Order: sequence, then structure tokens, then C-alpha cells
Amino acid sequence: MASALNCTQFTVPYPEPGTDEVGNSTIPWLITTVVKAYRPFHYYILTFLVVFAFFANIMIVKVLSHKEMIRSGVNVTMLLIAVCDFGCSIAGLLQLFLRSYSDNYTSYPTAYGQIAVDYLAVAFHASSLYLAVGMAFCRVKSLNIANRNKDLWQSPNYAVRVACALCAPVFLIATFVLFINAVKNTEEEGIYLDISDLSLLSECLFMKASLMASGLCFKIAPCLLMLVLSLFLLRRIDEGKQSAQNAAANQKGKKDKIDRSSRFIQFVLVVFLITESPQGVFSILGGFMILDYINYFQNLSIFMNILAFFNTTTSFIIYSSLSAKFRRIFAQLFLPSQVLEKIYLKRSTVVVHSIAHSSRTV
Repeated sequence: MASALNCTQFTVPYPEPGTDEVGNSTIPWLITTVVKAYRPFHYYILTFLVVFAFFANIMIVKVLSHKEMIRSGVNVTMLLIAVCDFGCSIAGLLQLFLRSYSDNYTSYPTAYGQIAVDYLAVAFHASSLYLAVGMAFCRVKSLNIANRNKDLWQSPNYAVRVACALCAPVFLIATFVLFINAVKNTEEEGIYLDISDLSLLSECLFMKASLMASGLCFKIAPCLLMLVLSLFLLRRIDEGKQSAQNAAANQKGKKDKIDRSSRFIQFVLVVFLITESPQGVFSILGGFMILDYINYFQNLSIFMNILAFFNTTTSFIIYSSLSAKFRRIFAQLFLPSQVLEKIYLKRSTVVVHSIAHSSRTV
């Protein structure tokens, strides 16, 4: 029980699990009931998402590393995001293999491997989020009319520089995950992971700080940054539309390009708010209510895992929906030639009919 850990929290904790008072508390009863009903399906749902993310991000890396795609800074950033999401999927597969949702481990290497995999999962996932923030930042800078180097912000070199500047601190800060749990061994329970002594010092100060830092730095901060940058981006797009109305006709294509390439960032923002902000609130709440987190709230982490791994699959869905070039190269790389010929034959027929019956430009 959490009461034996000598932790304190800012609110009055709920009754301990297994006591008579817990039956009269709505929140603990609701959490226990929901988790108990869902848990039998969790392993299969999580396995599906992890496997799908594994193969989806392999295909994204293959497509975006194509010579036609790698020339754009946005595509380079998307490639790096896919690499990070691929790292998350590998970490997820290793978690399923190492533990199989059992509390015990077969050896010390598997137990320490679990700690290392947990660290890599946090670092890769947070890096993926900050890479999306970096992509939005570069896009805003490239739309700044007063910036003489605005074209450079969309170049592959700048994309790599921004990625290194963002990911290196993330991997460094995420090392706190390595010290939250420790490997222990007893004759009765064997080898298992438990809360480390460092986490329990000073009324669980390190564990509280770790949860709140994880929620703020790796979840809430990327969401807020994406929101602010998206607002700037929308303002730049509106300014571009107003300028294009007074410009020559050859500026129309540029305006359309701005709208198309910025739409992806707006979709990413929506995904962030849906999948990442609940995880951030969950971690921050756990830091403030550490006893209730240990007793009850951490059981909800299975739903947070679903949200996190779902986010690693959205890049493939969004990018394939918005980018015609991505779809074309994907078809060339992964579809059989017979199917590819039928697709392009059908498209050619449509184009011929549209030219014959309409004077509008396609």
C-alpha cells in the first residue's frame, strides 16, 4: 500500500485499496471497475497499435527518404519524426517481449532492459513531439516576409539543425526515468521492479518532481508551443492571402502551396490536443496526488499507453491523406505494377474527360 511509502500529497488521499471505506468512494470504485473491464482487451489492442506503428513508420521512412521527397525541409523533419515513432514502436515491442505484463522477470538483464526500454520510449516519443514543434517553427519563419533567409528555413540543412537542437536536450532530460524504479530480488517474489529508494526520499519528492516534469516538459509544453505556432501560422497565411489578392497572377500558385503545406501542421495540432494533453494532465495530477496515483491513478496508465502509441500511427494517416506526392511514391514503392498501371490508367482517363468537358485548369 502507498501509506507504507511515507509519501505525502497536497490533498486528502482516498481510502487505501482493500479497506472498507474504499467502497464508499466513487472515484476509486470507478477507476477499478473501468480498468478491470478493459484490461483483458488491452494487450491485444496495444499489440495491434504497436505492430501497425512499426510497419507504418517503416513505410514512411522508405517514402520520405526517396530522392524526390528528401529535398524539402518539411519532409526531412517528417522523416525524423517517423524515425522517432519507429523507435517508440520498437520500444513497445520490447516491452511486450520483456515483460508480457507480468510483475516478475526471468533475469537481471531483462529487468534492467525494461528500465532502458522505458527510457527510450519516453525519449523517442518526446523527441517526436518536439520535432513537430520544430517543423511548425521553421514554417512560421519561412513565411516571414521580412526574413531574408526565409527560404533557408525550409531547407533540409536547417531541418537537421533544428532537430539536433531539440532532440539532444530531450534525451538528456529524459534520463530521470532511469532512476524512478529499481531492480530488486527476494526469495519470495524473485526479480522484479519496484519504486527506487531515491524516489522515496523526502516524502517521495523525486517521484513527484519526475511525474510533474514529464507532464509539463514532454506533454503540455509541446502542445502549448504547437498551439502558439499554429496561431502565428494562421496569421501568416491570412497575410499571404491578402497580399496575393493584390499581386500578379503568378503568385496564386505560391499562395495555394502555403495553404497545402501548412495544413499538415494544423492536423498535427489537433492530434496533439487529443492524445498528448490528457497524458500531460494525468502526469501532473499524479505529481500532486502521489498517494492516489500509486493506489489508483497509475492503473489508468494503460489508457495513456494507448493514446501514446496511437499518436505514433497518425503521421502515416495524415501525410498519406494530404500529400499527393507521398501517395504517388508510396504506390510506386509498395503496390504491384499491375495495380499501379490500373490506377494511372484510370486517372489518365479522368483527366482526359475533364479536359474535354471543362475549361478549368486541373
